Amino acid sequence: MSHFSQVQTVIRDQALLEESLRQLQFDFLSSENATIHGYQNNTESGVVVVGTGSRYDIGFQRQGDGSFAVCADWWGIEFNTPIRQETFLQALNRTYAHLMVKRQVLEQGLIIEQEKILPNGEIELVVCERY
Repeated sequence: MSHFSQVQTVIRDQALLEESLRQLQFDFLSSENATIHGYQNNTESGVVVVGTGSRYDIGFQRQGDGSFAVCADWWGIEFNTPIRQETFLQALNRTYAHLMVKRQVLEQGLIIEQEKILPNGEIELVVCERY
């Protein structure tokens, strides 16, 4: 019996997903058919697979609408590692959103003048037009 569960995300850009994982200091493998390991050697396929330091992986599977779903055996991960589903997904979504906003700002020809992390964890960007 598989213990894999899928969590839908709004993540669509694989390069930003990978950069988010790098910034969060996770090791990962990118491949068109990477193996996600779970309970009793069950496996799923993904395009990005995060190593957790245990025999359980966190995988990202491309969905039909272009977004990614997170596929993992969270019970095994949470039992064997300090990684928690809720905190992992919150950190990933926050980092991804931050990178996406920065990309959009630069694509609009604006300059990021200042960037700071507020006490509540929110990120504030001050942008201006190029001179």
